[in-house]
Amino acid sequence: MTILREFISNFTKIKRTPFLLIHLLPPIVVTLLFLVYYASAGYHIISDVRMFFIILQICYPIFVSIAVPVFIHLDRNISNVQNSLGLTESRKGVYLGKLCFLLFLSALSMLLYELCFYVGAGFFLDISVMDFASFSVIFVIFILGSVCLYLLHMFIAFRFGAGISVLAGIGGTILAGYFENAIGDQIWPLIPWEWGVRFLEYHFGLSNIPVISGIISLIIITLAALFLSMLWFDGWDGRTVQE
Repeated sequence: MTILREFISNFTKIKRTPFLLIHLLPPIVVTLLFLVYYASAGYHIISDVRMFFIILQICYPIFVSIAVPVFIHLDRNISNVQNSLGLTESRKGVYLGKLCFLLFLSALSMLLYELCFYVGAGFFLDISVMDFASFSVIFVIFILGSVCLYLLHMFIAFRFGAGISVLAGIGGTILAGYFENAIGDQIWPLIPWEWGVRFLEYHFGLSNIPVISGIISLIIITLAALFLSMLWFDGWDGRTVQE
């Protein structure tokens, strides 16, 4: 019940704030800019329009690093974190409620990305795009691949603040791009920022490197991160390093 109550209460917290637009506006703007670029000259550099999702996956850590601390800062402004943690029945329930809410908005954002891409590529570029099954796989890859990122940035934002979270997001994007090489072919299962990129490349047939090791790593590392972050949140005093 605590998880559901926390999840629902977050809708009230973001009311009359731009937080929802942070998730709904970028899909429209980013997809439009990409399709305009691709239609004009981008196809000379980007041969496959599906690369849009790979580029989006590489850059997604930056979005997470911004969205998470904005949400937590909003939560701090509405209710004192220390007091709310002291009154709650289950801290783990509060934590999971916040995580589920962020993943819910992430799912909405991803659905909008796919819808904009489908409409733009199919109707304006007159390009035969993927079928429903392929879009479903992309959606699952984005969501499952981002859980660990959200867990990481929730911890960083709660404990160290927005600045460190954004730096970590930029670093994650740099790593995701940097390990698109022979070294990354060997160690990518251990790099959370690289999971979604490799899964998408395999799904699109752009890579023949097996992904089973990455799937196993994703499950193990994500579950471990979830357990450790919940354990930490259960004993956290509600203060950031700056405080």
